[in-house]
Amino acid sequence: MAAEHLLALDAGTSGARCLIARPGDGPVAVARRAWSYETPPEIAPLGRSFDAEMFWSTLCEVTRQALAQAKLSGSDIAAVGVTSQRLGLVVIDGDGRALHGMPNSDARAVIEGFTIDGRIAERVYGSTGKLPSLLLAPAKLQWLRNHDEAAWQQTAAVLAVGDWLAYRLTGELVAERSLAGDFGLLEITSRERDEALLRELDVPSRLLQPLVSAGDVMGKVTPQAADEAGLAAGTPVVIAGGDTQCALLGMGVEEVGEAGISAGSSCPVQQVTAEARLDPERRTWAGLHVLPERWVVESNTGNAGAMWQWWCDLLLGKDGADLAEAASLAAQASPGSQNLLALLGPATMNAGAMGLHLGGVLMTTPLEVNSAGRAELLRAGLENIAYALRGNLEQAERVSERPAQRVALGGGMTLTAIFPRILADVLGRPIEVASEVDTSALGAAILAARAVGIPDASLRPPMQRLEPEPPAVETYQRQYERWQYIGEKLDEAMQEMP
Repeated sequence: MAAEHLLALDAGTSGARCLIARPGDGPVAVARRAWSYETPPEIAPLGRSFDAEMFWSTLCEVTRQALAQAKLSGSDIAAVGVTSQRLGLVVIDGDGRALHGMPNSDARAVIEGFTIDGRIAERVYGSTGKLPSLLLAPAKLQWLRNHDEAAWQQTAAVLAVGDWLAYRLTGELVAERSLAGDFGLLEITSRERDEALLRELDVPSRLLQPLVSAGDVMGKVTPQAADEAGLAAGTPVVIAGGDTQCALLGMGVEEVGEAGISAGSSCPVQQVTAEARLDPERRTWAGLHVLPERWVVESNTGNAGAMWQWWCDLLLGKDGADLAEAASLAAQASPGSQNLLALLGPATMNAGAMGLHLGGVLMTTPLEVNSAGRAELLRAGLENIAYALRGNLEQAERVSERPAQRVALGGGMTLTAIFPRILADVLGRPIEVASEVDTSALGAAILAARAVGIPDASLRPPMQRLEPEPPAVETYQRQYERWQYIGEKLDEAMQEMP
């Protein structure tokens, strides 16, 4: 019998995932393993790094675990789809050895990035659809040239994390377009390199690999990779692109005008467009979907999931607080959290002026007037994320110049049971919630199926539709307007501070 299972590897922000799916059954196994990042003393305080070999061994572990969980062998896998965190990169030498691993949270190139933006921010944004440059590959390569001359001299290639993972599986060096676009190495309208800009940014062409598109079969699993990961040598490997765009596919967000929210450690909002849409005020990002002839407008909420975990740890008094317990407490509070208003991290995106924000929790005083407790404080934290998501969705709609005809929600935040309900009420419109939390890996599996001719329609579990509840919508409209107003005033105050 021919192999018919699809295996997806997701090298995400918070950890490694391996999902196995089968037509007719959908996902049949998922294995996950968290990982962390370091701040080596030789890197600036805002810098983060990872050990690429640790990433590889972790991905091999979860692959073996998922195969064991599904009671399958490598020969049962028809194709492997690969996706990864965006903005992260791996620098390798001529022997394929990783010299530096720079995750999406890495801001070591803050000086190099500010220097680029001080000179040619408009030029960079007009070509790549991305700012600030400190997050992008050209600035990080300049940091490498300035601070690690030995590694710079050995550098043979710069790869997105997903491209590097595909290289470890196949030995083939390519650059997938959506990932290249997300870390500033692609002209976003033409989907090709902007050679003039890259020369201006001192990015040597020898470090860049041939461009391929998401869904392309870019090689086969090598015998060495097969031995390490438990796969079968010769299995086709499909490059699936950025994890956020794969999540769109995992939620069925494919048509122009549809919007998807991938609510994990960060909460990007992406709306599908038929062409690259740049914001005249440079607040949003333009990117590529993993589907042909599709782009996205992105307005990113920031580290929403990470903030929620921190808020739960703080209020429940323990590290790694039980999020189910936190959600249960938050559900005990009424919409609006007795007029508590949290401004804790997540905000409406302004890519051209990213920086620090003032924040906090506002409540009426004296405290006897407002008997708010942990339940209200926890719910206010979730409502804050929902307000930020509404602000970003509305901003994306303004840039795309069309209302979202459908809004889908997926990712780890959906495991906080009360959150989808809060979001539907804050948005004041229906949302569709994914029943499979690992939407990025699911999208990669769908692309792998399409690449090798396996029907994919039954791989995606049905979405759950949530309608807004009118009384809550009215409460949240008032609170959202307050959240917007106070957030703007706090940002103005931040700018005026000495």
